[in-house]
Amino acid sequence: MRFLYDSYSDIGKRDKNEDSFLVCEREGALIAAVADGLGGCRGGEVASAFAVDELKQRFEANAALDLGKALEEINSGLLLKQRELGMKMKTTICAVLINAEHTVAANIGDSRIYAFKDDRIVFQSTDHSVAQMCVDLGEITPEGIRTHEDRCILTRSLGSKQDIRADITVLDNSSYDSLLICSDGFWGGVVEQQMCSALEQSETPGEWLGTMRKLCGAEINSDNDNNTAVVINIKEG
Repeated sequence: MRFLYDSYSDIGKRDKNEDSFLVCEREGALIAAVADGLGGCRGGEVASAFAVDELKQRFEANAALDLGKALEEINSGLLLKQRELGMKMKTTICAVLINAEHTVAANIGDSRIYAFKDDRIVFQSTDHSVAQMCVDLGEITPEGIRTHEDRCILTRSLGSKQDIRADITVLDNSSYDSLLICSDGFWGGVVEQQMCSALEQSETPGEWLGTMRKLCGAEINSDNDNNTAVVINIKEG
């Protein structure tokens, strides 16, 4: 199994970039993650960098790590760092860990993981947000999350409390061929059909990401958020 991937992070029209990301290969496995520091809390960029750095260290020490447990430990570490620095810093995180047997997808907050098969979405992580709760209650459509007034209010994030757990989904490697891991600043500007169309028209991860990045940039306005994404194509052999 071979991994082809590309990534980027852009400040958008904010004063600073509070997004962080990770892509790392080791012993036939790959880990990728995107973390989006909460802008309403001081130190969002510190929180997101801490989360991905800690995850990278754990992966480099053990490529077969338990992703859910690792995120619980990172959350505990972030709570300690909050006390050290005197800042209530928080972050979202979404991550995938791919090995020869399967793929583990984990998310906390509203950064997203999408899996594609033959240019169609076969898996999408579920946001931990007030807007997603409105979807669950049938008050708005999934597409309505992008314009909902409470879209940025999260119900779960790293650093918010001690007993935070990630949503964990195990995917069979044969069930998908491409992955997109991104912050809400990215998926807020690129709708799902555009993701699929861009993938269908691209031959490489770089082309796919480049097309989507242009679409995201076209949506820039005075409130444009940091936007970050990692794309991965899985090849046999």
